[in-house]
Amino acid sequence: MPPPAPATTSRGYDLVGQDGGVFVFPEGQFGGFYGSLPGLGVSVHDIVGMVPSWNDKGYFLVGQDGGVFAFGDAPFLGSLPGLGVSVHDIRGIIPTAGDEGYFLVGQDGGVYAFGDAHFMGSLPGRGVTNADIVGIADTPSGSGYWLLGANGMVYPFGDAQYMGWAAHTSAPTTAIVSTGDGGGYWIVGADGSVYTFGDARYLSSLPAMGVTVSDPIVGLVPTENSEGYWLIGSDGGVFAFGDATYLGSLPAVHVNISDIAGAVATTY
Repeated sequence: MPPPAPATTSRGYDLVGQDGGVFVFPEGQFGGFYGSLPGLGVSVHDIVGMVPSWNDKGYFLVGQDGGVFAFGDAPFLGSLPGLGVSVHDIRGIIPTAGDEGYFLVGQDGGVYAFGDAHFMGSLPGRGVTNADIVGIADTPSGSGYWLLGANGMVYPFGDAQYMGWAAHTSAPTTAIVSTGDGGGYWIVGADGSVYTFGDARYLSSLPAMGVTVSDPIVGLVPTENSEGYWLIGSDGGVFAFGDATYLGSLPAVHVNISDIAGAVATTY
């Protein structure tokens, strides 16, 4: 009797709003949704980031105050309010390998480490001020990270390699995403511009297609092999490039919001 065929998976995406509401595409998929803050009866309006757990069976949400919410197999390992730290400018979260820790980053480039995350430096520690940090991306080892400023400047720490910055952008930059092997990164502009560095592939952008958006682009989600990506708007609009398949959007299902704060890839 032949062995059973290996299970196949497909790639989709989750979107998160500032209230911690999570929207999963394609609709009705098995997997991808592991809960939301409204579903728990938690009322917030300051979620700024979402990242998947290591094996894509959960996700972390983070608020501007450094509050962390863990769903699925993502472990809760502490938060800034839990430490008695009062801030209101957190801009992102990234987990370490194996989900045994995570880093939070503030608008000033301050970095906070939890669990097995090893602090590898911050912009205040370098004497850099007024950085206006908007995002953070990690290396595959979990021993490095890049911080992104709204002006496209990139600041590497740990084993993260500097590969360039998005100079003279047509709009403020909003997100940075590393490639699967850590050999490059994408930077995204609010107008849907895409800037590539290292082994990150350029697969077109909204301005290159003559598309103008009224709601800013807030994130980029790469496909599993980095041969495509989705751009995500604050209204939940989704634009697919390369081998990324369009699987739906909030405007397409008549959901009218403008506070999508982040997105992640998911498998189903």
